Amino acid sequence: MNRGFLYGDGFFETIRVLNGTIPLMQTHEDRINDALEIYQLEPTFLVDEEFLRSIALSYKNDGIVRINFFRDGAGKYLPLSNEVAFDHSFTEYSQPFFLPTSLDLEADLKKAPIDKGKIAIYPEPKPIAPWMTVKSLSSIYYVIAAKYKEEQRLDYLLIQNTEGHICEELISNILIQKGEAFFIPSLNSGGVNGATQRFLLRNYCFAITEKNITMKDIEDADAVYSCKGSDGVCRVK
Repeated sequence: MNRGFLYGDGFFETIRVLNGTIPLMQTHEDRINDALEIYQLEPTFLVDEEFLRSIALSYKNDGIVRINFFRDGAGKYLPLSNEVAFDHSFTEYSQPFFLPTSLDLEADLKKAPIDKGKIAIYPEPKPIAPWMTVKSLSSIYYVIAAKYKEEQRLDYLLIQNTEGHICEELISNILIQKGEAFFIPSLNSGGVNGATQRFLLRNYCFAITEKNITMKDIEDADAVYSCKGSDGVCRVK
């Protein structure tokens, strides 16, 4: 058994493969390297486009590739090495994938798939800490939150931080629209900085503002979008 299993000492990245391409290649690469730094992991190999492509496209079909990165070697809580090992798996997945492509973000988002549903906020706050912004192999917070979502028969569960600000949705980032303005939760609010959110900030930084978001902002928004690596952008309110 490895340290990922024994101590949750590692993180994972899920990558959508679509028609033999990786739509969010650059942001997946950036996010993995950010996580390696946060977790103080030191790979002996280069985590770059060639590395990700060799894994993700080896499965041939459309779907989602999950790559687990974990600290290699011995030790208990204190590791004896910071070197990295990894494994990967594949799940077929055929849901639509949507990203805006033009400079007119508002016009493009009108074309986004719509999947509206019941939205509520999870009562147990998430700590604001760098290691909580990574998709950790130790994901018990999200496991318990997912059970709460099911018990409450919710479609979307918003996660709040210890200051009472919404930092993400259970399995996605959020983008809200009020009039012609677009907002995301502050990147310092403790949410996972997902691949699709990174894509939006990279391509539409001129149109998107970070702010502390509350449930009232969600209720007052003209539109709320879910942003996740498997599906891209989808309107949920």
